[in-house]
Amino acid sequence: MRIALISPYSIGPIRGNITTIERISRFLRLAGAEVLVLPADAISVAEMERQLVSFSPQLIHAFHAHYCGGIAQHLAETLCLPFMITITGSDLHDPQLREHSVTARAIDAAQSVALFGAGEAVKLVSFFPQVENRVAIIPQGVEALPVAATYTFAIPDDAFVLLLPAAVRPVKRVEYPIQALKTFARSFPRIHLVLAGGVIDEEYAATIRSMLCTAPYAIWLGEIPREQMGDLYTRADIVLNCSHSESMSNTVLEAMALGRPVLASDIPGNRMLIRHHETGLLYTDQEAFLKSIVTLMGDAQLRLDLGRHAGEYIRRSFSPQHEAAEYMRLYRALTAEGGMRNDR
Repeated sequence: MRIALISPYSIGPIRGNITTIERISRFLRLAGAEVLVLPADAISVAEMERQLVSFSPQLIHAFHAHYCGGIAQHLAETLCLPFMITITGSDLHDPQLREHSVTARAIDAAQSVALFGAGEAVKLVSFFPQVENRVAIIPQGVEALPVAATYTFAIPDDAFVLLLPAAVRPVKRVEYPIQALKTFARSFPRIHLVLAGGVIDEEYAATIRSMLCTAPYAIWLGEIPREQMGDLYTRADIVLNCSHSESMSNTVLEAMALGRPVLASDIPGNRMLIRHHETGLLYTDQEAFLKSIVTLMGDAQLRLDLGRHAGEYIRRSFSPQHEAAEYMRLYRALTAEGGMRNDR
């Protein structure tokens, strides 16, 4: 099959969509597909059309309903091709993006809309009832990152490391652990909060920098090269996710794949991956957040057990080969005669 993927981002700080597109395109190729990736932040729609005419795909697959759905719809209609959308996060959880007319038109026109979990499918259908018969649930896959055991990141050997890997933007709530640990860290001097991620929102990043000036227990490493992230995850005693919303966090998947204990905000996207006290811990407020840290600091066996169960769960349920196979199955159904729409 020949599949064209339209991605919202290809340059700038690493974020979930970039990771997702890179992985899916690679495993689709391994599954036998020819793949053309068209980054919306790097090339014009006119250039996309030129490349599509040359490539002659059988289907266009957009990642993010708002940023790429309208482009895919236009190109699909121009070239008489089917198209589908994968909902990647903010296009469902951010009301301004979800309620935008471009988003609604793209979702209405797509032959299929894929989501990472059943709960997200229910939420999508509650906003767009017309899409109910066109929903596909395809969980993300993940590969365990390589661990070279050569990068120390200048973290003291005796530090108890809380790692928050996140591109710096408000939805990730990077400020949350800085604020929560302000008094707590005085009683636990080994606590070392490590932030890792590039800047997406400059104004928000300025706020974080200001907060760090009075937070000696915290450091911000900036964006870490992908080949070093395995070492950073394995140096962490606890990996954090403090987001307001997630669809299915790549960083949580990566941490769990490496057997790290994860402490995450109790939101639907994180509950898709974390079973409380089995494959990680979830917190609902600052009291639960700090209590969980104390528990994990004092119980090395619990950290090991959570990490082990997390790794087993990820290997069993979130294979990138399975992810690619499910997309290939869906592509074949959508391009088969009569497989285009079943709600009209």
